[in-house]
Amino acid sequence: MTDPAKTEDFLLWNGVGDSDEAAFNTLMRRHYKSLFRYGIRIHADEDLVRDAIQEVFISVWERRHKLPEIDSPRSYLLGSLRKRILYELRQSRWERLDEMADQFHVDFSFDHVLISREEDLLTRQKIETFLNSLPPRQKEIIHLRFYQNLSCEEIADVMKMNRQSVYNLLHETLRRLRRQWGPVGVYLLLSQLHESPFHVF
Repeated sequence: MTDPAKTEDFLLWNGVGDSDEAAFNTLMRRHYKSLFRYGIRIHADEDLVRDAIQEVFISVWERRHKLPEIDSPRSYLLGSLRKRILYELRQSRWERLDEMADQFHVDFSFDHVLISREEDLLTRQKIETFLNSLPPRQKEIIHLRFYQNLSCEEIADVMKMNRQSVYNLLHETLRRLRRQWGPVGVYLLLSQLHESPFHVF
């Protein structure tokens, strides 16, 4: 099934390539919030993240006549932001790059999900604890899959990982969720897709 959101992204991306300023501004407004949400997980400095987002879009506009052929404008922007933030941190010598690349700060919460039974509420809290205890790389994969609605291929592109490695880490996390908490655990993650403005069923 064709994803209308992705189709619109490609129309905007092609418009940018044709120097359409309206398309560029729409693309920027469309993705700014999700880029910021992702960037702030990589580093907590909001000003640095905002500057990095601005640099990403400036680069897109300056290179509009020779934009790369890509599978997903959304994953391209997320990957560019990730690369830009790590570059800025390396240049400022705040942290070692190998340490930064293995950090991802996110607290998973499902407060928006209405749960009535006390037993299910306790299960939700246990699942939140489990997800928040995951290694940084797995946290980032979960965030990109269920909060940014990217495919395994797109996640691999953003994180510069092997696609099979992404799939294996994601599968292992979901397997543990199903084994320990049954369908409730997977349901809570899937509920994030309903929250995403880019998800279309």
